[in-house]
Amino acid sequence: MKPLLSRVKKVHKSGFLSVLMALFVIIQAPSLSGAASPSVPLSLTDAITIALENNVDIRIERETIRLRELSLTLEDAQFDPALRMGTRTDRSTQTTSSTIDTTVLGTNKLKQTKVNFQAGLKQRLRWGGDYGLSLNQTRSTRNSGQVFNPTFTGDAVLTVTQPLLQGLGREITQGLVHIAQTDITISRTAFRSKVSTLLFDINSTYWDLVFQRENLKVKQQALQSARQLLEANRAKVELGLLAPIEILVAEAGAASREESVVIAEKEIEDKEDELRRLLNLPEQSLIDPPSLHPTDKPMDTERPIERGKTLKVALTRRPEIEENHLNLRNRALLLRIAKNQLFPSLDFVGRLGLNGLGQTYAQGFDQITSKESFRWEVGLELQYPIGNRRARANFKKEKTEQNKAILAQTKIVQQITLEVKKALRRVRTDFHRIKTTRRARVLAERQLSAGTERFSLGLISSNDLLEFQDDLAEARVKALKAVLDYNKSLASLDGATGTLLEKYGVETPS
Repeated sequence: MKPLLSRVKKVHKSGFLSVLMALFVIIQAPSLSGAASPSVPLSLTDAITIALENNVDIRIERETIRLRELSLTLEDAQFDPALRMGTRTDRSTQTTSSTIDTTVLGTNKLKQTKVNFQAGLKQRLRWGGDYGLSLNQTRSTRNSGQVFNPTFTGDAVLTVTQPLLQGLGREITQGLVHIAQTDITISRTAFRSKVSTLLFDINSTYWDLVFQRENLKVKQQALQSARQLLEANRAKVELGLLAPIEILVAEAGAASREESVVIAEKEIEDKEDELRRLLNLPEQSLIDPPSLHPTDKPMDTERPIERGKTLKVALTRRPEIEENHLNLRNRALLLRIAKNQLFPSLDFVGRLGLNGLGQTYAQGFDQITSKESFRWEVGLELQYPIGNRRARANFKKEKTEQNKAILAQTKIVQQITLEVKKALRRVRTDFHRIKTTRRARVLAERQLSAGTERFSLGLISSNDLLEFQDDLAEARVKALKAVLDYNKSLASLDGATGTLLEKYGVETPS
C-alpha cells in the first residue's frame, strides 16, 4: 500500500532529521543530578511532521484502511474459481434376484468393485449465476455377465445456473464488492479528517506552549520588580525614609509573585507533556524528558480572508461532506439490493453431459470426445417464501437507513455552517483583541512609569506601586494571549473550511 502521508511541503528534510537526532541524543543521555533539563528547539512544521509519523491515532487509522482493503479482497474472492479433485473406492456384495445374473454366476450373490476419479471446476459469475464443470472416470469390475470386465465409464458435465429475477445483474451480484470499495474511500476520507484534527491539536498545543513560556517571562519580570522594590524599601527603611511596614508589603508582593512563577512553570510542563503525547516520540523518557522550546513566532498581522467564499470552500473541502456522500452511495446500493430480494427466485438451469464406455480409460475418454453419447437438459426453478417477511423487513430497514443518511447530510451541512461562522467571528474578535490589548499594555506601561516616579517622591505607597506592576503584568499577559489566540483561531478556521492539510502541504491518498 502506498504511504498514506506522502510529504509535508513546508518541512525541510534536513531540519526534520536534525530535530529527531537531537531529541534521540538528549533522551538517551543520562541526566545529571541537579543539572537543568536540556532544551530542544522545535518548529511547528517539525512538530507536525514528527506527529504524522508517530502519532498513535494516525497509526490506528492506517491499520483501519488496511483492514478495509482486506475486506475488499475477501468480498471479491467470492468470484474466484474453485478446483475439486478426488478419488474413491467402492466395494459391495449383495443378493440379486436377477435371473440373468444367477444364470451366469450360478449364485445369487453379486460382487462389484468401483474405483472412481473425479475432477471439477466451479465459479460464481460476476453478472449473476454460476457454472460447474465436472469430469468423472470409473473403473468397475463385477462377477456378472458383462460384455467386458472390467469396464471403464466416464462423463463430462457442464452445469450453468442463471438467475432471472432475484440476483440478476452485476450491480446486485457485486454489490458487496462495490460497498467494500466505497468503504476504503470512506476510511481514507476519515483518515484525512483525523489528520486535520491532529494538525489542529498540534497547532493549539504548540501555541499554548508558546504562551506559557512567554507568560513565565512576564511572571519572572514581575517577581524581579517586586524583589527590587523589596531591596529598595529595606534601604529606605534603614535610612528612615520609609516606615517598616513597607518592607512587609514588598515581601508579600514578592511571595505572591513567586507563587505565580511556580504555577507558570507547572503550566509549561503540562503543555510540554501534551505536545509529547501528540508527537509520540520513540524511546521517550518519562522521568526527565528534554524541554521543548518552540521556535516559531506567532502571527500578529491580519490575514486576508474572503468571507463570502469561506462557507462555499468548507462545503466542498470538509471530509465529512465527502464521507456522508459516500455513505449515501452505499445506502442507495444496499436499498437496490434489498429491493431485488423482494422478487421470487427464478433460475434458468442448463446441463450438458457427454458419456463414454470402454475396456480402458482411453477408450472411455475417446467416446466422451466423440460426442456420440450425450445428454442435455434445460429448465426453470422457482422458489418464493410464503409471506417473504424477511425480504420485506430488510427492504424497510434499508429504506429507513437511507432516510437517516439523507437527514445526516442536512445536519452535517448545518454543523459545518455553524462552525465556519463561529470560526470567522473568533478570528475577527481575536484580531480586534490584539489591537485593544496592545493599547491597554501601553497605557499600563505609562501608568507604571508615572507611579514609579510618584513613589520615588513619596506620593504613593508600596502597595500602590505593586498594583501598578500587577496591572502591567496582566496587560502584557492579555496582549500575549490575544496574539496566540488569534493564531489558534486561524488554525480553527482552516480546520473548519477543510484546508488545514493543504496549508501544511500534507498529502493523503484520495
